Amino acid sequence: MNSLSTELVDLTREMVRIPSENPPGDESRISELVAHRLKSLGFDVELVEPKKRRVNTLATLRGEGRGRSFLFNGHYDTVPVGNCEFWSVDPFEGLVKNGRIYGRGSGDEKGAIASMIIAAKALEQAGARLRGNMLIHAVADEETGSKYGTRHLVENGYETREKVDMAVVGEASVYDNRIYARTAVRGLQWLKIVVKGKAAHSSRPKDGVNAVLNMCKILLTLNEHRFSFKPHHLLPEPTIAPGTIIRGGTKENIVPELCEATCDIRIIPGMTSERILEEVRAVIDSLRRQDPTINAEVTPTSWWPPSEISTSEELFQLAKNAVATVTGYELTPRGFTGSNDTSWLTNVAHIPAMAFGPGDNYLSGAHGPDEWVSIDRPLDFSKIYGLMAIEACGV
Repeated sequence: MNSLSTELVDLTREMVRIPSENPPGDESRISELVAHRLKSLGFDVELVEPKKRRVNTLATLRGEGRGRSFLFNGHYDTVPVGNCEFWSVDPFEGLVKNGRIYGRGSGDEKGAIASMIIAAKALEQAGARLRGNMLIHAVADEETGSKYGTRHLVENGYETREKVDMAVVGEASVYDNRIYARTAVRGLQWLKIVVKGKAAHSSRPKDGVNAVLNMCKILLTLNEHRFSFKPHHLLPEPTIAPGTIIRGGTKENIVPELCEATCDIRIIPGMTSERILEEVRAVIDSLRRQDPTINAEVTPTSWWPPSEISTSEELFQLAKNAVATVTGYELTPRGFTGSNDTSWLTNVAHIPAMAFGPGDNYLSGAHGPDEWVSIDRPLDFSKIYGLMAIEACGV
C-alpha cells in the first residue's frame, strides 16, 4: 500500500492545485483530471454539464453481474479562498507539512475524492472483480446549493434508486482524529431580505430613511431569535447566521434607499421552509410595529432538506465492519453543524446515504484559511471505501 499511499498524497495535491472556487463556479479543469484518472482504471466516464463549465464526472466500473451498485459521491467545487493575507501557506500549492496536506479543498473534499479513486486502484491491483457496479460521481456546485451538481443529477435521473442501492458522500466525518459516521445532517434555508428606505442628501439624514440601518435592526434581532423545533438526538439545534452577504448604499453622500442581505439558516428534521418563513416574517412584523419606517420583504433562495438514515441500515453496518477492520475500534454515529448532498440522495432519490469522509470537522479549517487534511485519514478511507465496495457489490 506504500506506493498507493504516495499516489494518494500526490493526487490530492494535484487536485488542490487546480482552483475550482464556487463562486464563480468552474469545474471544467478538475473534471478533466478526475475523468482521466478514472478512465485509466477501466471506468466508463460520462461528463454531465448542466451549464457551461459546471461539470459533473460520472464514472461507472461495471460489475460482472448479480451484484448491487454502490455510489461514492464527492464534490470538487470549493468555497473561495478569501483574503490570502490570512493564509500562512499558498492555498493552491498543496503543501505537505507535519503529516498534513494544506490547501483549499484538501479536506472539503478533494481528499475524499482521491480516497475513492485510490480505493478503486487498490481493488484493481488486488485483482478483485466486483459483481455489482462501483460508481464514483465527482460533482459540481455543492457549495452554492447543488443546482448544477447532485441535485441536478437526482432530478434528472442520473442517480435513482433503480441505479444505486446505497451511497456514501465524502463529507468530513472525522472528529479530533477519530472516524465517525454522519447518519444525520442538518438541512438549510437561505433567505434574501430586501429593505427599502428613502434616499436623501446625507447632510440631512432625517429627510431620508436609511435602509442599511433598518437592515441592521432586523439582522441583530434575527441573531437573537431561537426557532421552534423538536430536539434531535444527534444534531445541534437550528442556527441562523444573519447577513452572510450584505449589499447597500449608492454613494458616500446619499442616505441609502436599498439594502439586501442573505441569511443562512441550518435546520433539523421536522422543520419546514414554510414554518421558517413564518417565523422570520413574524420577527420583522414585530419590529415594524415598533418602527413603521421598516419596509422589508423576505424571499427564500435555496432549500436543502435535512437528511437521516437509521443505524439499522445496511449501509451503516457495512461502514461499521470496514472501520473495525481498518482501525480496530467501533464506528458510532455523530451529528455536526453543516449540510451536504446526502439531502438529495436520501430525500429525493430515496437512496440510503450518509456523510462519511476523511476531513476533520473540528480541526481541518474547512471554509477558512490554512485548510488541511491529514495524510493518514484519506489512506484509512481508501481502505474503508474498498472494503465497503467489496461487501456491498460482492466479488
